[in-house]
Amino acid sequence: MSLTDKAKDKAKKNPTWLLGLLLIVHLFVISMNRVPSQPSLRYLQLVTMSGMMPFQWLASSSVGAVKNVWFSYVDLRKARIENEDLKITRDRLEKEANELRLKVTISEQLNEFEKAAITYEGEIARVIGHDANQWFNTIYIDRGSLAGIEKDQPVVTADGLVGRVINTSPLASQVLLVTDERHGAGAVIAQTETTRWLGILEGKSQYLCDMRFIVPPEKLENGEPVVTSGQDGLYPPGLVIGRVKINGSVAAPVLVEIEPAAKLGKLEMVKVLKVPPEKIRGPVEELKKEEQSKTADRKK
Repeated sequence: MSLTDKAKDKAKKNPTWLLGLLLIVHLFVISMNRVPSQPSLRYLQLVTMSGMMPFQWLASSSVGAVKNVWFSYVDLRKARIENEDLKITRDRLEKEANELRLKVTISEQLNEFEKAAITYEGEIARVIGHDANQWFNTIYIDRGSLAGIEKDQPVVTADGLVGRVINTSPLASQVLLVTDERHGAGAVIAQTETTRWLGILEGKSQYLCDMRFIVPPEKLENGEPVVTSGQDGLYPPGLVIGRVKINGSVAAPVLVEIEPAAKLGKLEMVKVLKVPPEKIRGPVEELKKEEQSKTADRKK
């Protein structure tokens, strides 16, 4: 029996199978025909495109949604980073503004101090010698008692405090430098208008002094200016002594080094301030007399 006879025999026994086969052949023939309105497109392509369109739309929508979510996340993360950068910049600018305000305040205070110091009459003198003893830091000037120079009068330059007169003769005087170990003075660091740190300034070496605080400051920065406090009975308030010499900043220091503002190793001309002793010691002496009077009255 041939193959055709077998197919005919099978079709007689199962006509449904034959109908399905004919339908498939018919659809295939139709799909190979061209679409009348679109000669370049076949029916099979049209059916395939129509069937795939929902899946393509779903895939495209899903990808678009994922891309939108991703870009939104990236934009949000970028905005958060930019916001953090802006906060850091704002904090830095606020800190710089506070530091500038502080410097302006200190500068204004120093100007007031210097104006007060300028009001004192002075005598210009030339440095004529240095003490040869390495243990002492003193200089000699060519003005003495005949020029109105007296013991304990302050000696300064345009830069700051040099020291004070300790001996006089008619034509010369000896000046004890602030760096001498025998020298002492009341000093103050004015960080703000309301924050003032008092201490005692002592000579340490040929180039430096030590400042010991009565109450340690909360924080101290390198380069902060130091001036006389006027509480030692020797110097009027406001004479520039020097600046704090530390590495960076220190919290609650008890003792710090001070670098004198005056160039003590290169002194040629100085000015002796003729400050009346009673103007410096007067109020303190009056207070002591009043206290002694009260004590005497209590004893009676």
